[in-house]
Amino acid sequence: MMCFSNILGRAVAFALVVIGITACGGGGGGGGSSLPAASNAISVTVDTGPAGTGYNVNRLYTTVKICQSGSSTQCQIIDHVLVDTGSTGLRLLSSVLAPDLNLSRLTGSGGFPLLNCEQFIDNSFAWGPVATADIVLGGKTAANVPIQIIADPAFNSQASTCLVGGTAITTAAMLGASGIIGLGLFKEDCGARCTNHAINGYYYTCSNSGCTSINATMASTAQQVKNPVPLFAADNNGVLIDLPAVSSAGASSLSGSLIFGIGTQSNNQSTAAGVLMTNSSGYISTSLTLSSSQTLNLNTSFIDTGSNGLYFDSSTIPSCTGSSAGFYCPSSLITLSATLSGTNGVSSPVSFSIDNATALFVGSTNAVLPTLSGPIGDAHTFDWGLPFFYGRRVFIGIEGQASTLGTGPFYAF
Repeated sequence: MMCFSNILGRAVAFALVVIGITACGGGGGGGGSSLPAASNAISVTVDTGPAGTGYNVNRLYTTVKICQSGSSTQCQIIDHVLVDTGSTGLRLLSSVLAPDLNLSRLTGSGGFPLLNCEQFIDNSFAWGPVATADIVLGGKTAANVPIQIIADPAFNSQASTCLVGGTAITTAAMLGASGIIGLGLFKEDCGARCTNHAINGYYYTCSNSGCTSINATMASTAQQVKNPVPLFAADNNGVLIDLPAVSSAGASSLSGSLIFGIGTQSNNQSTAAGVLMTNSSGYISTSLTLSSSQTLNLNTSFIDTGSNGLYFDSSTIPSCTGSSAGFYCPSSLITLSATLSGTNGVSSPVSFSIDNATALFVGSTNAVLPTLSGPIGDAHTFDWGLPFFYGRRVFIGIEGQASTLGTGPFYAF
């Protein structure tokens, strides 16, 4: 089961769950969809993924342009970057970066390279140095932003430090994307914890020039991998994911919009029925009755485009076996209702359906599967992945950023 998920919050990261027809689950260069006309919007697509990466489903991709900080000519356009509202910051595979891009690297307290670790709930992890780049998303630019370069060969020998017993993400085929653009609730991937504690699980530095060994280290907020949206000059208080509805049968692909800002332009005005404030770790609560004998009250729930299904544990819904293991396989379509609640006491009802994953995967043609669901292995968590976003306008309010809906962090839909 491959679920790249940085479980919420700072000390525990958010959830990015992806698939290449394993349970959850790149390529660089040109292409990409035409962008929406608005200066604060870019196109996003769900498709089967870049060539050579297998059959990817419920994966939300966009195109990102990066440049050497301060340069308008030393730039590269990177396609099929995964849009993840459950993590923070831009993380790009070393293998998709042009050799002559020469992004500046950050250093730790001893003057040696600063390294970043991003751990995911399937025991996979992203490991690599921190560099700076200007990030261009449509008409928006965030300047001199720390990003992670995943699987830089110069530092791969130290990757096991990131997660003992885990699997390092090293290729686009493993990731199903060229990288990850984390546009979640938080401004940095670690925040205050990493400014005060050397053993934080996120940041390391080489202990010698050959980087034959490394040490855990503190990282200032200026050095940490960052969400680019708060760094925009305007439209910087959050994002809106706007995707069309899809029938339960699914679709081969779809296109939608990623809109920057909340209540700042005509295209990001609120249509939300409720604003669900999260706790400091980014969690809300989910209440779900599955049967007369099973009611779930899940207080570490979150809403995440980086997850390719709706993930929660149930003792009543049959799980798949064989190649579809890690998903649910009911004998017929199940329709359920849940209530999502914020820390501010606001609740919103949500209806959703679950279908047989083995049947959904037949033919490997539909990349859009709104009824895909599976267990998460955590009795307290509901991961509302990309199927939640189909047919909704979902706002993500960034921590400390004021908007017409309130000050983040919050979800609204």
